[in-house]
Amino acid sequence: MAPRRPRLGRRSRPASSAGPELRWPEGCLAAAAVSFDLDAEAAVLAFAPQAAGRLGVMTHQAYGPRTGLPRLLRLLAERRLKATFFVPGYTAERWPDAVRAIRDGGHEIGHHGYLHEPLADDPRVEERYLLRGLAALDAVAGVRPKGYRPPLWE
Repeated sequence: MAPRRPRLGRRSRPASSAGPELRWPEGCLAAAAVSFDLDAEAAVLAFAPQAAGRLGVMTHQAYGPRTGLPRLLRLLAERRLKATFFVPGYTAERWPDAVRAIRDGGHEIGHHGYLHEPLADDPRVEERYLLRGLAALDAVAGVRPKGYRPPLWE
């Protein structure tokens, strides 16, 4: 027997929940968070600095800020959607116009490390990564992110 599907338009809450019933604005029944990582070259260079001299690899990694991001920003604008873009500090320094286009489109910019490096076992090293990424985002786009998505899902 197939599982029952919830009926749209029916508002309910779990029996264990406390407090008032959730009311979505304008009759909406759900919400979604839309986010992207603009890693660009940072994701490769963190592990293979020698790749900086490999045109094929660097061109591949540049596709996001050079081609994909402008298309995505147009699509989001057409649909009047806002998103969060997690940006490594290195990417902000390398692609400042791309990061400013995100900001100017009214999207949130989140912190995503500096060089998309794995978190360190030493808290002092980890702090340097965090501060360097924050400084780059501030210098390039004048933002101090509230959100943080660690590189490599750590």
